[in-house]
Amino acid sequence: MKMRMHRLLMVAVAVVLCTFTSCSDGDDIKPGEASIISFSIDSESGSINESAKTIELELEAGIDVTTLKPTIVVSEGATVSPASGSEVDFTEPVTFTVTDQSGEITSAYVVTVASANLRKLAFIGVASENTTAAWDALAGSDYTLEDDKAAATWFAEGMVSPSTELAYFSIEAVAGGADLSAYHAIWIQFDGGWWGGEVAQFPNNTNHCIISEAGIGFDTPCDQLATDFIAAVKTYYEAGGSIFLGNFAGSIVDELGVVSSADYAPNNSWGGLTVDDGATDASWGVVWSGEQTSPLFENITVGAADGCPSPFFEMLASGTLKKNRSNQYNLDFGPWAPNGDADPIEDRAASFESLTGASFLITNCGENEGQMIMWPATGTKGAVITALSGTYDWYVGDVSNSDNIKVLTKNTLLYLADLSFE
Repeated sequence: MKMRMHRLLMVAVAVVLCTFTSCSDGDDIKPGEASIISFSIDSESGSINESAKTIELELEAGIDVTTLKPTIVVSEGATVSPASGSEVDFTEPVTFTVTDQSGEITSAYVVTVASANLRKLAFIGVASENTTAAWDALAGSDYTLEDDKAAATWFAEGMVSPSTELAYFSIEAVAGGADLSAYHAIWIQFDGGWWGGEVAQFPNNTNHCIISEAGIGFDTPCDQLATDFIAAVKTYYEAGGSIFLGNFAGSIVDELGVVSSADYAPNNSWGGLTVDDGATDASWGVVWSGEQTSPLFENITVGAADGCPSPFFEMLASGTLKKNRSNQYNLDFGPWAPNGDADPIEDRAASFESLTGASFLITNCGENEGQMIMWPATGTKGAVITALSGTYDWYVGDVSNSDNIKVLTKNTLLYLADLSFE
């Protein structure tokens, strides 16, 4: 009897033990997968390379990567360290270790999280602020800034994106000490009215103050304002800031020290205040001379024209009310053409590049007019690009200008800004 009770007691103990610990070979925890199925931060999903065990994720510009909380989905029964939802500093790549359900198998994933570059861009114009009222206040019977108004308005609207931060400064504000150092690229735009020879003296016209927020000072030069403006922009440029010069603003390449002599500044300026009626019916286009793989040339709509080399593209459509104003380089005369146009165009172009340190991005069909020019960054100085010709015209009357002008300008500003991140 005692023996039977002892056996029953042993069976009862065994039953109790099996209640809390598996007693069947089939219930042993088996090794499982140790993988990251998905990795996301703020609804942005990372790209998982399973074979390399790497994950890459790019967030919107300006996001602080030092205090991010990733959401991680792993294999069934597995765990991950650092854990999903925990705060992680992604200043450098971080290793996440996944352990399978048995605790025997692990996988290590290297995760790289970056915030897109926040490009800081500034537009510099004559108006006191970028408003219709401020621009219209500068209009006069023989002087207008409708071109620059159109450009500034587009800048404030067309350059908006999560990866850009935009600002507007007047020329007076820059001369007065506005801080440009935070900006990766600046666009100085000047295409005020008057005959080309007058505005080509920008910013220091010898007879009139053409850069004052209050408008032209007739027979009142503003030497100090011009000097202070140039000094501020030159400081920015020499510290590595990149600059886009639109139209007659391209005249300041010698004052800034982009070229070594005033003789190497744009040499072919013309154009008045009013629309050139004879140019309205024509479509105006240009030839791309730069590298066709360059980001400057991305998304340009290319066409063809008789007598023009490729790639040719339209800048101003037929019907646009063109002012036919230009401040360009002409290779038919100047220090690069001692024999005029008698020398081969290739020789004159090579001489131009040697003397100025620049290269053509856009020319006319005859390739003797430099209409868009680039100086690469050198030493501590930034890069400079100029758009100089009558084909770069923001005033187009009642007919919309070609999207190529906008695309080209956007490409230029983003390209110049991105040089700061290299």
